[in-house]
Amino acid sequence: MTEKQQDNRQVALLDRSTGQLLNDFGAGKASPGSGSAAALMGLLAAKLLITVCDKSATKPECKKNENVLMYIKEQVLAIEPRLIELFEKDASEFDEVVALRIARDIAESAQEKSKLSRQSQDLLETATDNAFHIIELCMKLIDHGVVVFESGWHAVRGDSGAALSAAIAGVMSAIFIANLNIKTLKGRKYAEDNLRRCDELYKELSAKQTKAFSCVTSLNAEAIASIQIELDGT
Repeated sequence: MTEKQQDNRQVALLDRSTGQLLNDFGAGKASPGSGSAAALMGLLAAKLLITVCDKSATKPECKKNENVLMYIKEQVLAIEPRLIELFEKDASEFDEVVALRIARDIAESAQEKSKLSRQSQDLLETATDNAFHIIELCMKLIDHGVVVFESGWHAVRGDSGAALSAAIAGVMSAIFIANLNIKTLKGRKYAEDNLRRCDELYKELSAKQTKAFSCVTSLNAEAIASIQIELDGT
């Protein structure tokens, strides 16, 4: 790593400008990569849910749901720093995985190659654990998103829907990552232990997606009814 790269790494990724961060993702490098992207989707969902809870708290029509919405806000605020940590952690640890792979490829002795390969796979297991943790947190955000969509202020259901979409994308992305890493880790006990876990998580996501899609369906029905009423009145 060059001195300039070291200086850049000292700046937390999430402290960079939005433009710079997007450029970092599009720079063709291993880090920040898909793991950090999955965590970022979760963070976007969290911020949108907090916004909806805060806006809803000021509306008389949501007074009956105030306790539920404030509880969800507390839960989301607890999830947010964990996703921030995973965002940075994944980028840092995958940098190390790549460095170990490069060192392995240029190592001259079979013993050194084997050692570096083992170290890179050990760290890849840690990176995969990061993905599973992101899945766990984003699954919770999906559940919170459905409740907020149904209980929050009707005028900001676009925000609730965007939060749901981002949380689902975070889970789906992390499942992709976990499966890919497990394929790379084939022959290790870790891969055997976690292969079925990915399948179970995908089934869980499918069930949650069905609930999320019901929110879209209900809003679409409202839109159709509203337009029909207007047409009938003309």
